[in-house]
Parts: sequence; structure tokens; C-alpha cells
Amino acid sequence: MAFGSLTENIHKATDKTQEYIENMAEYYKLRLFKSSMKGAISLVNLLVIGSIVLMVLAFISVGVAIWIGEAMDNRAAGYFIVAGFYFVVLLLILIFGRKEIEKYMLIKFSKQVFDDDEHDPKEQATETVIQKHENPEV
Repeated sequence: MAFGSLTENIHKATDKTQEYIENMAEYYKLRLFKSSMKGAISLVNLLVIGSIVLMVLAFISVGVAIWIGEAMDNRAAGYFIVAGFYFVVLLLILIFGRKEIEKYMLIKFSKQVFDDDEHDPKEQATETVIQKHENPEV
């Protein structure tokens, strides 16, 4: 009699362990899907907003170049001045801003991927075990 009860408990423990492993695998699949979708959505938003900003910047740059060129009676000079301005900005970003941009992007995307409001799977499993222990009929 005791041997049968022990065998039954071992089978239940094995089944519960298998169920736990399957649930954990599903959880990580869903978490991976959520993270990849957040990344894809961020990329699409970046591309759309970035292209609109680049179009606006291009039109403003052309307008400023024409305005400077007419003021100097040499349209080519206006374009060269605007191009020189962008070259100086590029050099300043490469020299001083590279690390800051990398740090900002790392922080921004790590916040998206690793939500603080999510529970740790181990905590969830512990809560489930405690609940099952307190109410074995569930």
C-alpha cells in the first residue's frame, strides 16, 4: 500500500515537473516574441520618424543654402556653407557624442526589452507552488 502511494506521488511529481518545464518554455517563447515585437515596432517608428525628419531637414537646408547664396550673390557658396556646417556637426558628434549616443540607445532599448513590471519566472513558480500547497484542490 505504501509502495503504491509512493509510486503515485513520484508520478505526480514527475508530471508536475514536466508541466513546469513546458510552462517555462512557453513563457520564454512569449517573452522572446514580446521583446522582438517591441524591437521591430521601435525600428519601424525610428525609420518613419527619421525619414520625415530627414525630409524636413533637407528642405530647410536647401532653403537656407539658397537664402545664404542670394545674400552673397553666389548660390554655390550658400550650399558649401550649409555643407560645411553639417560637416562640423558630424565631427563634433564623432568626437564628443559617440559614447553618449551609445549609452542613450542602450538604456532606451534595455528598458523596452526588460520590463520592470514583469514577474520573474522563479517568483511566479514559487507563488504557484505556495498556492497549490495552501489549496491542493485547485
